[in-house]
Formats: sequence, C-alpha cells, structure tokens
Amino acid sequence: MPRAVLLLALSTAVAMSACGGGDGTATSPARAGLPDDATVSYTFRDSSVPPPFHRSYVITFDRGQARIVVDRYGDILADRTAPMTPDAWTQVSEGFDGLRDIVIDEPEQGCVGGTSFALSVAGSMTFDLSGTQCGGANSNAAERLTEWIRPVRSLFPPMAQLAPEG
Repeated sequence: MPRAVLLLALSTAVAMSACGGGDGTATSPARAGLPDDATVSYTFRDSSVPPPFHRSYVITFDRGQARIVVDRYGDILADRTAPMTPDAWTQVSEGFDGLRDIVIDEPEQGCVGGTSFALSVAGSMTFDLSGTQCGGANSNAAERLTEWIRPVRSLFPPMAQLAPEG
C-alpha cells in the first residue's frame, strides 16, 4: 500500500509541474516567441509638454495587420493601419522571449515629467508589462521595448510626417 501512495504522489507531482508557474504576468507552455493568435498592444505616453509637441501613441498588431493611433492629450492626430509583413512579425515574435526578464522599478516618490510605456499580449498566451521612465528609472526597460517594437513601428511613416507638430 505505501508503494501505491508513493506512485500516486509522484504522478501528481509530475502532472502539476507540467502546469507551469503562477506569477500572473505570463502564461505560456514554452518559450517560443509570440503564438500565431497573439494580439499585441504597445503604448507610449509622452511626458507633460506643451500641446504642440506632445505625442503619445498606441501600436496594436497581430500576425496580419498593424495599427498606430497617435494622440495629443486625447485628440487623435493619426490613425493608420498597415499589413503586417512576414519579416516584421518574425522579428517581434522571435525577439519576444528576450523581454520576459525586464524588471520594472518604479520610483518611490513618483515622477513628474516622465514618460510611460505598456506592453500587453493577449491570445493563447498572456503577458503584461508597464512602467514609467523618469530620472533614469526604467530607462533600460524603455529602450529594450523601443528596440523590440521597431520592426512594427517602421511599417508607418516617421512621427514628424504621421502627426506633424503644431
């Protein structure tokens, strides 16, 4: 009888280990980039600057299409879509796992005048990351996200052309 209990406990432990972790930030059976059904949203919120110069944007994309919405304090300045290229998808998909180790350290005293960023992935795998870049805090995270999103961002015109200042 003890042998049967041991086998049951061992098989339960093996089955439970296949379920993965429970940290709440990401769910994925394996680290193999973005799944084909992923919908990704990347948000950049500009710092508090005079309206003619303020540009925040959201890039939303999946395997087939990308969209960018640029705003100035809530007023939409540009709303464009573009087909997702296989090359851009491959770059962000293969580069995604490199973002999983980003650590966000928010300033204890808060921040005045900084920018913020957020990344969200939905589909068969979920992932959420957000932070504020201010006074050097989270600069590495912001730079890594900016570099990662570059292939999708490059599907659209430069910001000066997409949403000119003024």
